[in-house]
Amino acid sequence: MALLFKKKNLSAGLSLEGGAFRLLTLSDGEGYGSVLKSACGRFPKEILRSDDICENFDAVFKFVAEESGGISTPVNLGLPVTESLLRVVDMPGLSLAEAKQAFKFEVENYFPFSESDCAYDLAEIDYPVGENVSEKRFLVAAARKALLENITRAAASHGIRLASLEPSQIALERAAGAEYGFDDACVYIYAGVGRSVVILSWKGCGIFYGNIASGFGKMTERGANDDEYAAMAASFSREVRSSLQFAMSRSRAFTVKTAYLFGFGASRQLSDMLADLTSLENVTLIDVMKLHGICFEADGGGWETALGLALR
Repeated sequence: MALLFKKKNLSAGLSLEGGAFRLLTLSDGEGYGSVLKSACGRFPKEILRSDDICENFDAVFKFVAEESGGISTPVNLGLPVTESLLRVVDMPGLSLAEAKQAFKFEVENYFPFSESDCAYDLAEIDYPVGENVSEKRFLVAAARKALLENITRAAASHGIRLASLEPSQIALERAAGAEYGFDDACVYIYAGVGRSVVILSWKGCGIFYGNIASGFGKMTERGANDDEYAAMAASFSREVRSSLQFAMSRSRAFTVKTAYLFGFGASRQLSDMLADLTSLENVTLIDVMKLHGICFEADGGGWETALGLALR
């Protein structure tokens, strides 16, 4: 099973994040304009004592299968942002096939596990090295083999066929329309339920993926008044600023003024706050469902990852 990047002629996405699952099945064909099936559910505390789905995969997939009424279509499953790592690697002169073979000797230089414990995949990307100048590099995604084996085994035991496993960060990038190339250089900011993500994109390809520990899930759990939301937004904006500063220090040839904000916690108030606290000149709110021409009343929000997976 491919870990990443290979396109499939399938249109079902399953995300497991923020203590809940979301399943979205889209019709085939140009535009992906029709939702054939959707299902969601929050995991009971007896299944998850925290938001970490890795605690009990068997119970997680049993719950998904029962609550969704069964899943007949093979699905693309999003790996949690805490369990999938993404790095940009420079391997001059190598083709993609050669880089995949050579990288097994480099795994421990980029990821906190050995080659024997690592499942990885590579994709070729353009990377900015100067003003309007880029060169070929490789985006590498990795996860622990044992994790993928446990997921695959548990899903199969409850009748869920997996078409692919993909980092949720990649799915979010796709949902935000990065492949359309709105700008050569831009930032995508996902204000999620459990965790959030900052993505630096160059010519439609991510060159940096920053995970942000905070999300806006408390608004789901118990509601939030204006002051509580403002406090969450301020904390979130500071984390985004730190992530951007770190990313820019590593990619000095990358200059960006525009960001696209989406996700459960996204709002005009948050976009204004981000513009005030960062060097970004323009932070634009986007509705990812409308962006892809999909008419769907998202129950409770947080469907962005499932959408990106369904569009794979």
